[in-house]
Amino acid sequence: MIGRISAVIGGAMLLSACQSYGPPPHPLDDTSWRLADVETSGTSTQLTQELSSRHRLTFRDGGRLVLQLDCNRGNADWSASMPQVGNGSISIGPVASTKALCPRPTYGEELAAELPTANGFTLTPDGSSLIIRASEAVYVFARD
Repeated sequence: MIGRISAVIGGAMLLSACQSYGPPPHPLDDTSWRLADVETSGTSTQLTQELSSRHRLTFRDGGRLVLQLDCNRGNADWSASMPQVGNGSISIGPVASTKALCPRPTYGEELAAELPTANGFTLTPDGSSLIIRASEAVYVFARD
């Protein structure tokens, strides 16, 4: 009797270990990034540490994107394909944000306008950088 119970319990444990719990999490889920570089028309602008710290993205599990746009805050929906060799497609919905006038230089308004035009991303193999390609610029983010 005890042997039978042990076999049933063991079989149930083995079966539950083999069950699939859905797709693996997206590598951007629950990650935070700070803007490090903006590339437009062949020109690259590296942000100072202070300016970089005021421009951040946080990808929440469940498709929410939380943005720090310099002195403003924003949010949007996001979805992305699983990256293949680090590259994938990305879609970012319209950004809803506060509209305070931030002191120059700032990239907050530009990010809010450009991120919804993003169509691709690259995640470096070591996971330290995220590159988002939008219609007018390429944004390079460093992992927080």
